[in-house]
Amino acid sequence: MSVVLLIDDAPGMGNLVEMSLGYQRVRVVQVLDLEGALKAAQNETPSVVMLDVALGNEDGLLLLPALKSDPSLSGVPVIVFTVHPSKEAAARRAGADGFLRKPFRRDDLLRALGGYLGEQT
Repeated sequence: MSVVLLIDDAPGMGNLVEMSLGYQRVRVVQVLDLEGALKAAQNETPSVVMLDVALGNEDGLLLLPALKSDPSLSGVPVIVFTVHPSKEAAARRAGADGFLRKPFRRDDLLRALGGYLGEQT
């Protein structure tokens, strides 16, 4: 089963992503802040990480170096998503594998995640 680790401070976002994916072989695990995000990534072994840039007062991009330098997570793709399209260049420089603008359409989400979720999408 594929696991999408969603790091986003909006509690309903996990349900929205899960409903948008709509596949029974994908599990969405949501973490609301940076504090527990790295530990959740290590525990869940995600197929892909979706990382929001704005996590309350925290900058989600600060997590990217930790994800990319952890040997058990360095190969896990990270899709950064945000309402701020101007953050794309910074996200790519920090190591993001993809970028998705909020609000996203279902087709855009499937396109961003599809290659990382195997046969499910």
